[in-house]
Amino acid sequence: MPWWPPAVLVFAVVLAVALLLLPRAAEPRRLGGIPTPLSPTAAPVTTRPPEPAALPDGPPVTPLGNGTWHVLDGPATLAGAGKGAEEFTYTVEVEDGVDAPGFAEQVDAVLTDPRGWIGQGKVAFRRETAADAKPEVRISLTTPGTSRRLCGFAIPYDSSCHLTHRIVLNLARWIRGAHSFGGDLAGYRAYAVNHEMGHALGFGHVGCPAPGAPAPVMMQQTFGLSNTYLAELNRAEPGAATRIRADGAVCRPNPWVG
Repeated sequence: MPWWPPAVLVFAVVLAVALLLLPRAAEPRRLGGIPTPLSPTAAPVTTRPPEPAALPDGPPVTPLGNGTWHVLDGPATLAGAGKGAEEFTYTVEVEDGVDAPGFAEQVDAVLTDPRGWIGQGKVAFRRETAADAKPEVRISLTTPGTSRRLCGFAIPYDSSCHLTHRIVLNLARWIRGAHSFGGDLAGYRAYAVNHEMGHALGFGHVGCPAPGAPAPVMMQQTFGLSNTYLAELNRAEPGAATRIRADGAVCRPNPWVG
């Protein structure tokens, strides 16, 4: 019998044990008796917060209407609201191809609310319902495709706008609101009507006056509540960036004038 050095014998024993264990190490792991494949450790999933100015997820929206509008009827008793010296007439319209139950009633409720513009004591609103009416401003619920054609959208996010004698309320925003208002769709709708009517009355955009303050109704709350964020967005529109100071102030959402 040949004589083997002790080191060779130890190596032979270790090799034999490794060969016996190798098949089991290669087997898939089992959970509850069910084989599961081996997989590398999964990387942690990181969720980015939504872009403040982006349109929130929500119900489907008619992307493009007919490009024509029809004036909605109103109650015969709606003579006007407010006691201001200036009477401001308006019609409520919906783009053809859009179904918007309750739209006119919601607009009326906002404009007759004392927390809105009539609470300033300077203006009174009166709604006209004739198809051939010539009001100071037409309030038109409009599909996003038509809104882009009318409003231009230098800032590339869905929004409403004010044109001469016309308020274009974006259907996508009316249905889905804005991230700044969270789930408060009624609050956002009140804001949209009050903000655009403010433009019709001659008011321009303003910024957040102080951190944590209620946002002024003429702040671009559809896009966000941060002065710095809005100032950066407005760089896409010549001259608009100077209206908002990038001072870091962030306000709270607020749909009302007073």
